[in-house]
Amino acid sequence: MRHPLALLILVAGISFLPLSAQALWQVDGVALSTAVNSQDNPKIVSDGAGGAIVTWTDLRNDTYDIYAQRVSATGAPLWTPDGVALCIAEGVQQSPTIISDGAGGAIVTWFDARSGPNHIYAQRVNASGIPQWATDGVALCTAANGQFYPTIVSDGAGGAIVTWEDYRIGAPNIYAQRVSDSGSTQWTADGVGLCTAANYQITPTIVSDDAGGAIVTWQDYRSSISYDIYAQWVNALGVPQWTVNGVTLCNAANEQGYPTIVSDGAAGAIVTWEDARTNRDIYAQRVDASGTTQWTVNGVALCVAADVQQSPTIVSDDAGGAIVTWHDARNSLYPDIYAQRVNALGAPQWLGDGVALCTVENSQLYPTIVSDGAGGAIVTWHDGRSGTLDIYAQHVNASGGPQWLGDGVALCTAVSNQFKPTIASDGAAGAIVTWHDARNSLYPDIYAQHVNASGEVPTGVSGPTRGPSLIVSDVYPSPFTGTASMDIELTSPSAVRIEVFDVAGRRVRTMTLSDAVSHRVEFNGRDDANRLLTSGVYFCRVKASGETITRKMVIAR
Repeated sequence: MRHPLALLILVAGISFLPLSAQALWQVDGVALSTAVNSQDNPKIVSDGAGGAIVTWTDLRNDTYDIYAQRVSATGAPLWTPDGVALCIAEGVQQSPTIISDGAGGAIVTWFDARSGPNHIYAQRVNASGIPQWATDGVALCTAANGQFYPTIVSDGAGGAIVTWEDYRIGAPNIYAQRVSDSGSTQWTADGVGLCTAANYQITPTIVSDDAGGAIVTWQDYRSSISYDIYAQWVNALGVPQWTVNGVTLCNAANEQGYPTIVSDGAAGAIVTWEDARTNRDIYAQRVDASGTTQWTVNGVALCVAADVQQSPTIVSDDAGGAIVTWHDARNSLYPDIYAQRVNALGAPQWLGDGVALCTVENSQLYPTIVSDGAGGAIVTWHDGRSGTLDIYAQHVNASGGPQWLGDGVALCTAVSNQFKPTIASDGAAGAIVTWHDARNSLYPDIYAQHVNASGEVPTGVSGPTRGPSLIVSDVYPSPFTGTASMDIELTSPSAVRIEVFDVAGRRVRTMTLSDAVSHRVEFNGRDDANRLLTSGVYFCRVKASGETITRKMVIAR
């Protein structure tokens, strides 16, 4: 029976969210791998059930391989002890990056020297930790001379799009390839050239276009004077859509480098980078779906404070803008952690030059960031305040107010050093953070820790605990033309309110569900007056049990 507001609710009798008898998260984190020799360079993605999947480079077999582990919402490693082998081929495999496969598993890509020069490979692992594609992964590119440093994004259909630096014609260019959910490459053999301009193009990063393609940005030396910032859109068929060799986002004086990118929610993107036009500062630019820059020529200054600002990372603010974080030496020789929000029009929203998330003594470096689902963000970094490196985090709300302890909460202060954390949402306004950790020997291992929305870190001695009280799946499929679904699970019965907003922030649908623990919601792409919604990006905000989670959906008619 269809609900009169066209949202179909299927209520299950019992929740599939089990309770844990005892919290498994521990002080200073849970070990995901303590195998012999080094495990390092971890990357993380949510598993869609309050936990996470982590991949890393692993030396246990005396040459670098690729492993992964899943950790539950309560801190239990779920796969083979010390991780599942995704690739143990001959030669060296390095620099893994990861995305969700949309079904509880993940897709991982890396560069791989099994045949001599480095090439690009990928592997899919399901929710049970079983690799799904060819043994040791499928080749995405085996062109001449070598390919390096892939980055990855979902294609919205269970597969992925991967971009990389490519040396097939000598100096590095930018290429990309799409791989299906079954591991089949979809575009030109060895990838599509996004930029083959003169000189060097390096450090590409990528974001979905929400229609099966992607937008890629990189730093570009075609001018032979200094590096600039360029971008290109490639559609779902592998056809570049903008100017040949990409559109210019910034070609100001001196060097611009290390861009990172996020969707603007309207088929375009926002890019941030380090910029040396006057010192070394943080700038950003928005590019729309046609490849036209939207903000000030050569970008908007997010921070032009004294001294050096470096290593920006970016996340959507869920309102067409973005939040950017970086490490910042304005106060001393030792860098601190700052952040800035920029709205869809390119106007910085917080204090001039950003808000301080941590200014404690000694160095704080290499922040990474994830959305809190409510217009703010959680930022993590490695921190030298104790004399060795530890892992800290801070929550900043949509108004730029730090929410946790003054200089962040400690996720790990174990002996020796902990390095370069990466972060994923727990689906309940908190986060799971992973890092490589030298507490056990000279060789680092892989650890992870959970921090909840209140900034509380598990002690390992608390009583019975639950995972997140509200878990909301992604909208699937997305994009959609007819109907799409979303699953909602709670640990105890609760009323649920769902609101759908367009990219301008206008509420177009509202629904209240009766108390239950499990709902499946089917959305038919109509507003409260039963009118068809136009094609575009929409946001579904789910409220229940005192929590709020937002999911994006795309209508493509």
